[in-house]
Amino acid sequence: MTAIFLSLILLALLTLVVSFLVGGISVKTPASEEELSQQILMVDLDAFRNLTDPDEEEYLRTQLPASEFRTIERLRLRAAIDYLIGVSHNAALLLHFGQSARRSTDERVAEAARNLIDNALRLRLLSALAIAQLCIRIVFPGALLRPAGIVDRYVQMTDRAAQLGRLQYPARGALLSRSL
Repeated sequence: MTAIFLSLILLALLTLVVSFLVGGISVKTPASEEELSQQILMVDLDAFRNLTDPDEEEYLRTQLPASEFRTIERLRLRAAIDYLIGVSHNAALLLHFGQSARRSTDERVAEAARNLIDNALRLRLLSALAIAQLCIRIVFPGALLRPAGIVDRYVQMTDRAAQLGRLQYPARGALLSRSL
């Protein structure tokens, strides 16, 4: 019972810290689509999937001595957190991009902007929660916490951003698509 209580307190504290760190990531509001594409961080979704894959974790657990596995797993979790920070950064950028477009007189642009804002906000929240989960797993390697839905949400958000870019800047809308 005490272990569960302490775990919950630790989870609450980690969530607050991660929320502050991830939520506090300040990004310079891009002035143009070109500036936005320059500020976007590359996120290797396949590498992130591999780092958070339970089958890969189980394979490493069976192939490595316990102490070596714990060391490797902590490194993998830290790398996954780095990817999540990149995802959160990109979501913040795209949130600003959507906010600047949501007041457009073109209803298609405004709707695409609202969809992008919704996706970016959800992804920022999911990223913060996933970072908290992975931090707990670093401290408690046996915890069965897994980030879920990040990759799918990220793909949805980038699709929405590309759609908005094409609607807002038909002549050069592909620039944003290539950056994501």
